[in-house]
Amino acid sequence: MTADAGRGNMMISGVITTANPSGGSHSALLQKQMSFKTAVVGANQSFKTDDIEVIESGNMDGNSTRYDKNATLGWVCCAPCIWLRTSATVHKIAITTATLLVTSLLVASPILFLISTAPSQLPRDCYADDEDCMPTTAPPPECTDPVCKIAASSIQAKINWNFDPCLDFKNFSCALPSQSNGLASLRAVRSAQEAVDIQMQQLLQHNTTSGPFRKLGRLFGSCLRQTTNSSTIHLVLEQLGGYLPIGALGPSSIAPLLSKIYELGPTPLIDIYYDLSYGRRPHVLLIISGPSATAPILESKIRWMGPKAPPYRLKQGVPKLLNDLLDSFLPSGLTRDQKASENEAISTFIKELNKIRVEYTRRGFWDSSVLYNTSSLQEMYPILNWGTLVPSNWSGPIVVRSSDYLKAIGELLSKYPTRVAHNSMLLLFALGILPQGHPNAVVCTRATMWALPDITSALFIAQHSSDDISDVIRRTDIIFKSLKAHLKRAPSLKGAALVKLSALKIQSEPWSGFSNITFMIKTLESLEITSDNWFENILKIYQRNRIVPDIIHTDFESHDAWAYPIVAKIFYDTLSHSIVVPLSVILVPYFDGRLPPYLQYASVGVAIAKEILRSITKAFEDKAMRCVPKSVNIFSNYSRMDILIHSGGMQISYHSMLSLTGPIKGMARLPGLNLTPTQIFFLVSAQELCAESDYTGINTDAPEFEHILGWLVAQGGSATEVFKCPSGSMINAQKTCNVL
Repeated sequence: MTADAGRGNMMISGVITTANPSGGSHSALLQKQMSFKTAVVGANQSFKTDDIEVIESGNMDGNSTRYDKNATLGWVCCAPCIWLRTSATVHKIAITTATLLVTSLLVASPILFLISTAPSQLPRDCYADDEDCMPTTAPPPECTDPVCKIAASSIQAKINWNFDPCLDFKNFSCALPSQSNGLASLRAVRSAQEAVDIQMQQLLQHNTTSGPFRKLGRLFGSCLRQTTNSSTIHLVLEQLGGYLPIGALGPSSIAPLLSKIYELGPTPLIDIYYDLSYGRRPHVLLIISGPSATAPILESKIRWMGPKAPPYRLKQGVPKLLNDLLDSFLPSGLTRDQKASENEAISTFIKELNKIRVEYTRRGFWDSSVLYNTSSLQEMYPILNWGTLVPSNWSGPIVVRSSDYLKAIGELLSKYPTRVAHNSMLLLFALGILPQGHPNAVVCTRATMWALPDITSALFIAQHSSDDISDVIRRTDIIFKSLKAHLKRAPSLKGAALVKLSALKIQSEPWSGFSNITFMIKTLESLEITSDNWFENILKIYQRNRIVPDIIHTDFESHDAWAYPIVAKIFYDTLSHSIVVPLSVILVPYFDGRLPPYLQYASVGVAIAKEILRSITKAFEDKAMRCVPKSVNIFSNYSRMDILIHSGGMQISYHSMLSLTGPIKGMARLPGLNLTPTQIFFLVSAQELCAESDYTGINTDAPEFEHILGWLVAQGGSATEVFKCPSGSMINAQKTCNVL
């Protein structure tokens, strides 16, 4: 059985399959291949031990014949291999073939290398950056709304493609009218204040000839007819003492004159009004500050019971109408030399006075002092008769906004004869009532809005629907929240500044009184306004504004601040700790809800961000002196701090826009404008500043303005990135100040 089993196993191991077609096991096949190889390599050599053992493991008796047969069969099978290995002809053919193959490779390799390194056009989803091909996403979609085409046309109207933005950003973004055709200049977007003035001019000329606002039209007409040699002006100035001639003995003090002026109209040295103190339980304060004759509106004596005017900037120099008024003020009997002498003395006094007013207005009110009786006030500042200026029944705190200002005024008065000071005060009083320029439609529109800001604001708001007003207010609140959220993440903002930022509010709601047309018309009807005497009309309006009610209400839980919509300037109100936004600033073309967000952040966003920055910190003075270039002097009504804050506002608004809207691909492109959204942001910001500066009388063609505009755009480094400015270019080299 053992033999049968072994025989059976041998039969199984020798089964022929597809895996083993010769039969036998894998080891047997391997052994057979090895035996063939040994026989071929050398027949004269002895077999290896393993091969001998395998052969001898069979039947040793009479197996020599079988062995010889297998050897012969192996020789027949291996004969072709032996011939191929030993033939000289085959060897020569192999060498020739190898030589031809190597030669062909040596020739083909350089050709293949040149083909592989040949320049090719970049795929559309890549852009070249030095030696790399960087993948890019598909361009953002194009805005197809008609309002986007209008916005693109407005932006294009100010661009001069002949200039490189990296080298001359001002001339690239704010082209002169002569550098573009007339139609393009008409399409350019104006400043917010200019847009308000144009709209109000149309309303005053065409909507006030009859109807409920007809007296507003009369006031506008009286301005157009006003002259500097009016008999009313001569009569009023004579009542105040009139011209003091050369050689006359001047008064011992000008205090009595200023007391008389205060009873008639705005004083040229100071302003006295009532406001509230800070805190949850406010108290009424009597405030003594600089003159408000050049303020954007003629305010009432109580400043918290209605809208407020923003802080205003004084311009250095002399009023435009001074020379005309001097010609009619000085007696005709004076010689030419005497007139020139008087003109020089009065003009010099007014220039120095205005210089003091500008300087201390820039400094703010950080040196305020509080007094509690008129006696202390008179002792500290004896230049005026405070007993005739402060109401006799006043017993509350008296706040002097700027002690240094009053001291500087005292020093100025001591330098000049009282006769010169007297004559100068009379002229400044008249100039504070007259329009701020030679009467024309534009000047008188501004003057009418200044004289009756509440009535003209009601007329302005009546031209806009409540839905449009609600929409812009809602979107203003969204932008304000996004700006605050971005600033809260700034690592440099901490401590008290962060607390102030968290408590900061925004007020863009219009005052409810502007919508009460019935009340406004009743107020207008109570005024006596003639159509041919502007000077007299303003004196009557001033008398109405200076009335103080017997009972002043302060029974409210929170402070509120409102803006006059006709004054297009966002400002920070310290009393309510809020950013006050007039409607005229957000009812502008670039703040349309159908436009991409970068246009809204470049216009309204920058303006709000500036005031947020102004509200939370005052620690920029050192940085302003280090960073802001000297060319800032072109902004005669701006300080270094204002320019630095403007730069910070642009940076805050830009990064807030990116964090709010996500990647750039999410913002639609403007049709026909080959610029990216981020490039358009800086372009529109620059155009807004150019339009505002040009309308306020700043020389935007001066080299200093070009320098400061390039500096503003460069700060933060973002403009350098979006315009891909090389190192050494103007925008790249100007990165000197990062507010954040």
